[in-house]
Amino acid sequence: MGSLTKLVLLRAAGFTLWILFSAWLFCEVEYTHKNDAEEKYKLLVSLYTFMKSKYNVTTEEFNNFTKQAHEALSEPKPQWTYLASFDFVFQALTTIGYGFITPQTPSGQLLCIFVCFIGIPITLLMLKSFGELISSNVETIVTKVEKKILKREEPKHVRTKSAIILFSIMTIILLSYTLICMSWNGLTFVEGVYFWFVTFTTIGFGDYLPIIRQEIATPLEIKNSSKDKSYHTPSVFFTGVAFYTFILIGLCIVSSVLDSIMKILEERRLRPRFPTCVPRKSKKQVKSEKCDIPDKEETENDLSDLENYGFRKEISQ
Repeated sequence: MGSLTKLVLLRAAGFTLWILFSAWLFCEVEYTHKNDAEEKYKLLVSLYTFMKSKYNVTTEEFNNFTKQAHEALSEPKPQWTYLASFDFVFQALTTIGYGFITPQTPSGQLLCIFVCFIGIPITLLMLKSFGELISSNVETIVTKVEKKILKREEPKHVRTKSAIILFSIMTIILLSYTLICMSWNGLTFVEGVYFWFVTFTTIGFGDYLPIIRQEIATPLEIKNSSKDKSYHTPSVFFTGVAFYTFILIGLCIVSSVLDSIMKILEERRLRPRFPTCVPRKSKKQVKSEKCDIPDKEETENDLSDLENYGFRKEISQ
């Protein structure tokens, strides 16, 4: 079995064990005995019983009523303006995908496949380039600081120190964005950290969104409700530009952290364990090519041969 195959099997085993262990942890933390689907069904049956006794509605009429009520009270989908389309494309190409805006037509879904197939590699290459640029600049700064300020001729562990610095910067950005999100979107500290971590890692569950959800109009507010202009106001436009600029900065910093970590791992992987050691098979060959120093056994054999031929006595004389 080759070394690459062993490495693949080892990493696959680690991946599988981590999934199994993490799933058990989430089951222990999040599991409740409350069956939400069953409780909603009981509530629906109770509502049907009440309306049947009061208004004598049939089952079909009740189902039509609840279906229309659900559609009326559900979250309205954004209008596909240019800014909303930019929002969707940015989420798709960065693989964040919050999910609050998605193509609904077959043509749009096919267009999404085409755009992402070309755009995702371009985005990943851009983030990789930014990450390499940032990590290399931080390494240069660390080297100059140690040579000029700390007066070290040969700085050691530069990549490890750079990775620690970049990780610290990423943590500061994460916490700063969390504080901004707490004042802007009304999230708690844990929810803000969770939201930005999910965003920077491009997971994008969509349970917390970068927009404020629209409140559904009550019957008394229907007359005063106006058309949605969330993607048409200048303030929202500049807010969106600033928001996605912050996301790009965070993604670039995360990319630089990953680049630094990969450099450290590759450096340790390629570093020889014992640089001065020579394999057994090539030991004699290397010695003959470099130093031509005979082994101890070979010297003793040569001396015994010389003694047999009478040269040892002459040499001693």
